[in-house]
Amino acid sequence: MRDAIRHRDVVADGIRLHVAEAGRGPALLLLHGLSASHAVWEHVMPAFADRWRVIAPDLPGHGASAKPDAPYTIDFFAGVLRSLARVLDVEAAVVVGSSLGGHVALELAVGYPRFTQALALAAPAYGYPPAYRVAGLALQALTPQLLRATLPEALRQSFYDRARLLHATRGRILTERLVADDFPQFARAVARALTGVLTAPSLALEQVRQPVAIVWGRQDRLVPMARSTPLLTRIPHATLHVLERCGHLPMLEQPAAFVRLLDVYLGTLAAHAGPEHGAP
Repeated sequence: MRDAIRHRDVVADGIRLHVAEAGRGPALLLLHGLSASHAVWEHVMPAFADRWRVIAPDLPGHGASAKPDAPYTIDFFAGVLRSLARVLDVEAAVVVGSSLGGHVALELAVGYPRFTQALALAAPAYGYPPAYRVAGLALQALTPQLLRATLPEALRQSFYDRARLLHATRGRILTERLVADDFPQFARAVARALTGVLTAPSLALEQVRQPVAIVWGRQDRLVPMARSTPLLTRIPHATLHVLERCGHLPMLEQPAAFVRLLDVYLGTLAAHAGPEHGAP
């Protein structure tokens, strides 16, 4: 019988973070995307809890985590997550990141290479050209009212089948956010995080020596698959897996296929690593 998901709040770098956990073993750290929460991993966590210690935090400013007046830059997220790992007594992890979480995972791989054993990235929001910088800076002024008005359409664009407006899980996350008492603080975090994505300095991806698997929905409208090219060019050992009839959230739109790809990838890691490297 698979372990049930456990929820708790912990403090890292002075920030209260809500964390969902399941299973025991080597650590599998799951990082959600912008405006989402740990709930996007609802199909992933139970699939691996029999072999892994699966850890899915709500990022700072998101979900049930605290939403302080913070920069919400990529390096900010990475630093807080590294501190969270220390609090949880996690010395190393395989990091799975979706969109914003994928960019943060890359930052962890470069900045904390001994901690980051391997990466699995779902449409990482990385590598925007300098022309986006001005727009990114302007987004810092995004008001709660404007965000409240635009989030539903952004959600609709996240899926290949847009007729399935408000996919059950992602829709529930959005609904909870729209009515939450801390929506203004959430809006501030989202605006700053979006600015952080668009204005982030280029990472030294050539330094990424860890295994890297990238999953992309061919019909991703939010972070088009063409954005995979610079990643594959600068991380030549990375592998790309394309899911047809799939948008920006493969773990929700095609959960069985996503879990299957991740399972094969993690199995490959285990086959090439000894117990000292955290093989299950």
